[in-house]
Amino acid sequence: MTMSRLGLQLLRNGGLVRMTRQLGALSSTQNSGNHQSRNTDPNTYLKLGLLGGLGLAVTAKCKEKAIEETSESIEPADGEVDEEKPKKKKKKGFQERKVMEYENRIREFSTPDKIFRYFATVRVDFENVKKEIFMTPKDFMRSITPGELQPSHLGLDMYRDIPATKSLQHIDDNVDGEQTFLSKLAQHGLISFQDYIFLLTLLSTPKHDCEIAFKMFDLYGDGCVSYQEFLDTRSVLESRSSMGKRHKDNVYSGNTINKDGHSALTNYFFGKDTNKKLTLDDFVVFMDGMKEDVFRMEFNKYDPVDGKITEQDFAHLLLLHATLSNQAKSKFVRRVKKFYKNEEESQGITFEQFMTFNHFLDHLDDVEILVSVYFSAGMKFNKASLKQVAHVVADVELDPHIVDVVFTIFDDNGDELLSNREFISVLKERAHRGLEKPSDTGFVRLITALGACVASYVRGEET
Repeated sequence: MTMSRLGLQLLRNGGLVRMTRQLGALSSTQNSGNHQSRNTDPNTYLKLGLLGGLGLAVTAKCKEKAIEETSESIEPADGEVDEEKPKKKKKKGFQERKVMEYENRIREFSTPDKIFRYFATVRVDFENVKKEIFMTPKDFMRSITPGELQPSHLGLDMYRDIPATKSLQHIDDNVDGEQTFLSKLAQHGLISFQDYIFLLTLLSTPKHDCEIAFKMFDLYGDGCVSYQEFLDTRSVLESRSSMGKRHKDNVYSGNTINKDGHSALTNYFFGKDTNKKLTLDDFVVFMDGMKEDVFRMEFNKYDPVDGKITEQDFAHLLLLHATLSNQAKSKFVRRVKKFYKNEEESQGITFEQFMTFNHFLDHLDDVEILVSVYFSAGMKFNKASLKQVAHVVADVELDPHIVDVVFTIFDDNGDELLSNREFISVLKERAHRGLEKPSDTGFVRLITALGACVASYVRGEET
């Protein structure tokens, strides 16, 4: 029974009144007696204290109940709009923040094998074969999104064991309850380790590079590749990506790339018998659809209202994978929050605007070249320059409001001009989703640099 119900029940039954009268009479008798003993029974004070506390709690709760009923009964007058105030996001506790920081460091610095083993949640028991680890689409999304917590009962080398007969069924595979490309992929099997590496490679590789690699192994020039030709294409792309370079086959966990295992991608592209052919158009559609799934998940994480997120949320998304200190990130976000604190200034960011900007980032290598030309020629890079570069390089028209927000984030001195250094570096990390970062925390590079300095000093002394 809740406190409010308990208080109402006491008042209704008159129990609180009777108890008050009894204790009052007891206190009066003891104080007005023959004064043989001035020491009142300690139990009396205890009862009075409990009664007083209970009375205060019941009174406060009853007042709160009355206020709620009164506010609910008041209807808005004609012409008034009863607007709900936005709910404040629940702050994360100390333990939750520490777990989040630990998992973010796993995403940033660990090997692909360890990242996969930590965020994967399913282990399939194949008959007469060693058990194999798989990801669901939600596991994959969680593994690439900083701040998304792994379920508390799952972690490194902790999985749900299922028989092979159920491995092709939908196991927690819908992202946000929608039918997405990743959930369609799950209909052909769960995400294996080799699928995981290739999906990360597609996310961090520009679309143009993937198309070139596909065409390079299209031996007959008919726009199709066989299963074996696709394996060659995949090997080339993975060898150029940071995640592919960082991976080393783990014979103990069974997480290896070059093996004939159970692959959802293989079944999706070529069928169970691998006798189908994959066209370039189908490959591009899959690439675009998978990236849209990831962008949609990132966008929905900030609880859009009327299909829009705030400018502050957009700044958080741009800085999500940036290798900046928390203090530096907070400085950028505070600047946006200050500028767009008024409703007149804040227009919000739609998903279409967010997708267009990410399409622009897919051509960031070419953008960097043009921006360097601007600075080397002594030209000023203003808002019109950014829109022109996006049109020339990516063939997209950036929304003026998006351009304004980007300049608010990166324009330090308010002169409406961008700095090449921070602007390009942050956007490159956003485009690569943090997958091009070094695999160590910096200690190894520090020791290597110190060793080089000592060797140089010794050689100098010898000469």
